[in-house]
Amino acid sequence: MRRLLAFAALVVSVRNYGFGQDHPKVPAFEVASITPCKPGTPAPPMEHAGMVQFTYPGGLFRANATTLQYLIEWSYGIQPSQHSGGPEWIGSDRYDVVAKAEGNATDVEMKLMVQTVLAERFKLKFHREQKSVSAYVVAAGKTPTKLSPAKDGEAHAIRIVPQMGPDQKVQSYRVMGTRYSLSQLFDVFARQLDTVIVDKTGLDGEYDFTLELSPDETRPNPLDAGILLSAMREQLGLAVQSQKTPVEFMVIDNAERVLAGNE
Repeated sequence: MRRLLAFAALVVSVRNYGFGQDHPKVPAFEVASITPCKPGTPAPPMEHAGMVQFTYPGGLFRANATTLQYLIEWSYGIQPSQHSGGPEWIGSDRYDVVAKAEGNATDVEMKLMVQTVLAERFKLKFHREQKSVSAYVVAAGKTPTKLSPAKDGEAHAIRIVPQMGPDQKVQSYRVMGTRYSLSQLFDVFARQLDTVIVDKTGLDGEYDFTLELSPDETRPNPLDAGILLSAMREQLGLAVQSQKTPVEFMVIDNAERVLAGNE
């Protein structure tokens, strides 16, 4: 009997302990509206390069004519080659998304809130797998990197500016980053290279940098893979190797279309 009473007291104690805990609050927008775009709506400028602005001061999130696929990549911080599965429409159907967060939310907080929207509105479900794949692994070089510390008051931005020739054709590109991280730059380059870039530099800060992507006789395209890799090596002072390496992948198990008027 004593053992039974002691066990009952323990169960009550555990239950009370569990109920008394503060469960972490799921990050969520105060309000979010998702509107399907008309079929054939074009992609916004620079989406193909991974350079679309979503977050604004005052906790405003706005995505125009974006795809579920792009929202997944942006909010979870993965590159296009790091996910698989899901219905085909996630990369073609476009949506206008407008949401408001409480206060002046950061980019990191906004991404967590978008993850909540994807789970609640698109019924997104996935699991993670690790695979050994061929990827570009970027590390700090033997000499100091050619990066400048970000300046106070600078905007977080990256621009790819075409340099025109006398015939008004693009001769080269100038990439200018301000208060930009290397991992974000690698995401942009990964879209051009159509592969995974693994960041092992250990450089987590934000920097200013300028890259000149100039073609030559053997590589007439300024966005040629060889030119991008050379720019990372020679202009940023980074070590880049192509090798087999373990990479975490997102496998999409479920996604459902959002109907008009989903708020």
